[in-house]
Amino acid sequence: MKKNNEDPHDAVTKAINNVFKEDYCTDLSMIISKVQDQDGKLPKKVVQIWNELHNGKATIFGDRELDVSISQLSYQIAGQYRHNVGLDVEREFLFVSWCRYAATFAHYKATFDLFLYAIDHEMDEDIIAFWSRKTIDLIAEELSYCFDKIKQNNLVQQAHLVIRRVSYMNPKLGLSHVFTLMQSRAQTDNPDSKHVLSSITDDLIEKIGGIRVLESIEPSGDRNVRAVCEKYEELVKIPVTLVRIGDLNSVKKTLDKEFPWFHKLTQKLISSLQLRLLGNGDFFIPPLLILGDAGIGKTSFSLRFSQLIKVPFRAISLAGKSDNRDLVGTSRGWGTGQPSMIISLINQHKVGNPIVLADEVDKCGGSDHNGRALDTLLTLFEPTSARHFFDEYLCGRCDFSRVSWICTANSVKQIPTTLLSRLDVVTVDKPEFEHYPAIVNRSITSFFAENGIHSAHKPVLEEADWKWLQGYYTSPRITKKAVYKWLAYRLLSASNDMVH
Repeated sequence: MKKNNEDPHDAVTKAINNVFKEDYCTDLSMIISKVQDQDGKLPKKVVQIWNELHNGKATIFGDRELDVSISQLSYQIAGQYRHNVGLDVEREFLFVSWCRYAATFAHYKATFDLFLYAIDHEMDEDIIAFWSRKTIDLIAEELSYCFDKIKQNNLVQQAHLVIRRVSYMNPKLGLSHVFTLMQSRAQTDNPDSKHVLSSITDDLIEKIGGIRVLESIEPSGDRNVRAVCEKYEELVKIPVTLVRIGDLNSVKKTLDKEFPWFHKLTQKLISSLQLRLLGNGDFFIPPLLILGDAGIGKTSFSLRFSQLIKVPFRAISLAGKSDNRDLVGTSRGWGTGQPSMIISLINQHKVGNPIVLADEVDKCGGSDHNGRALDTLLTLFEPTSARHFFDEYLCGRCDFSRVSWICTANSVKQIPTTLLSRLDVVTVDKPEFEHYPAIVNRSITSFFAENGIHSAHKPVLEEADWKWLQGYYTSPRITKKAVYKWLAYRLLSASNDMVH
């Protein structure tokens, strides 16, 4: 293992790291010679038996039995060096090498030990992912035909440990391991194992910060329906992630700078999320109604909030809506049928706790024939009923209990009291004169982003420009239009000057 003037300790450490690589091939003769050099630390009879097994002399065994025996004896040899891990780097190398050789024959305990070593020594994420995946695969296989209660419990504890530790580093990887156990649960004929796997997967999904949003999809004989449903099948099989709350100080600072007239609402949202951080830290806000005049930026604020908190966002306008098909999905009988907008949003981002903006709820119509949108919102605002929401196109139950709802309205007069009682109402006043420079700057940023123009082309606002824009300080919406008009004029004028 030592080359040139390389330090012996560094050489062995490098050799240990190589053992964990996916394409590593064990130098069997070398590690056998190292064992035989240990002067009786391991009974020579064990080495002799191992050699006989490996060389195929034990003809009474079949291939599978032979592999099992080799892996067990390899792991037994590795165990002789376990207590020296961290103290003697040479014996540490022998421990991981013999574990690696045992793992070659699908020995789950050896594979589990290699995973623990890799994560304890903070190896590369790819290496940790590789060994955690192999460990979970082997544990799932062991559980599928294990009837021993004590062994079942040990396997469950080991699976818990692997997934929990991996999830701290990479929650999505942890969820993928849970999916492996779920697949094993579906395939096993062992009722004891099926029950054990059910309890472990449901528990782990919750702890990792994931959620199963779609219970099932009803099969269809219609080819077009099947084509649409196929896009959602992954949600049945794989849990989606839940966005965790990030740096709230940064969110508050940005919102106060860009939407100063929304300060009261910003503070309310931040306080609500600070309370969530005392729990599991998943993003969620109770159903909220932003009340205020048209054009003051209710939708823009909600979108910007979602961007800063890094949560998927979609708005649905309820003005004049006469049915609830966007919310519940369209029946399969319709040629243009589609699942609900909510499950579509979740499926697009694979995130179970998005924000949905129900815009202008005070202008929502209603149809008893096709279902009233406001009545459907009542169901979606209640966590218990939202957890078992029925999608009419997929014909399956959905868990929308982690979806955050923001509603907007100009007045509460047309909103039913049953709906209003479930909403946290915050009134936002028109921005003051001193707030408009922030609106102008944000409008400029939006203009360049929407048109894909580099900020280097940003014109300088002269005093005369500011005075002209002040004539449009009546609402953020009108100010934004004025800013866009001014920018278009200035940029095109500059472009024409360059041409001439």
